[in-house]
Amino acid sequence: MTLRVDLRAERTLAGMTGDLRSARLDAGLSQNELAVGLPVRGRAVSEWETGAVEPTLAHLMLLARALGRRLVVLGRDGEVLSGRLRVRAGEPWEVFERRRLAVPLRNRRLALGLSQQALGRCVGVSRDSIQRWELVRVPPRPIALIVWAQKLGYTVALERLDSFSRWAGTSDQFDRQLRDLINTLAAAQKGDHHVHQRGPLADSCEEAGGR
Repeated sequence: MTLRVDLRAERTLAGMTGDLRSARLDAGLSQNELAVGLPVRGRAVSEWETGAVEPTLAHLMLLARALGRRLVVLGRDGEVLSGRLRVRAGEPWEVFERRRLAVPLRNRRLALGLSQQALGRCVGVSRDSIQRWELVRVPPRPIALIVWAQKLGYTVALERLDSFSRWAGTSDQFDRQLRDLINTLAAAQKGDHHVHQRGPLADSCEEAGGR
């Protein structure tokens, strides 16, 4: 199956990477200086900012955090969904962040009466992929996350961390987990530069299950 990426989804991803570039420049950081705190080189940051290479979701979350942002799912009225989701005991930072993004999308699918198979057809992925994303077993690509949300009538965006005073990621435990994630990604970084192919235009799935 081919991921159903339309121009709006591509612009959303480009807008997020553009916003992160602006945040980097506002902070007075070069690409190499920013890369020091990430498991990548300055060249990778450049490739992400120009759109030459799509970062993994883990890399995008780390990049956003390093610049004082985080990914959020916005509802139909622009409200942030699952912003107060609690951390489970022993839950790694990356898993919590992906769960925070997945929960409102799963809830929306259920509210629409859509099966995982039906949503998968709309998104352009298998039922198993939707299931793995919802259970936070496998991370979607950033563009796939955007399409997933888009087909349910939601949006993925960036938000400044200082707008959430009780954000769970500020704890010492999460800081340690974040360092562990950086080390894990660094170990797997070699040969990870890959440009992903994108699919054709597709309509929203919302009408399939009603509102």
